[in-house]
Amino acid sequence: MKEKGKRATERPRVMETCDRLKSVLLLESIHQVIRVEKLLKARGLRIDLIPIPREISSDCGMAVELPLDAETEALRILEENRISVRDLYLRDSRGTFQQRRP
Repeated sequence: MKEKGKRATERPRVMETCDRLKSVLLLESIHQVIRVEKLLKARGLRIDLIPIPREISSDCGMAVELPLDAETEALRILEENRISVRDLYLRDSRGTFQQRRP
């Protein structure tokens, strides 16, 4: 039975927050971004190409965004293919960025 004022499909806030955490990878060039997109999608990872957020760089290029739980696998694939990540950020559910080590 659902509580008054809550929808039956609502999930706990903790799960919503975890689902919204994203890794944002900045690469050296648009050519690397396109190569990484192909590599990661070929391995079945869900990724998006996004404009580099102004909060993290004044570059007007593209970045790779993926769910946080896919980050380790993505970085392993990039290492296997000798592709280095210039910068790595965590984007939280509020849309703020925290720089991390690639």
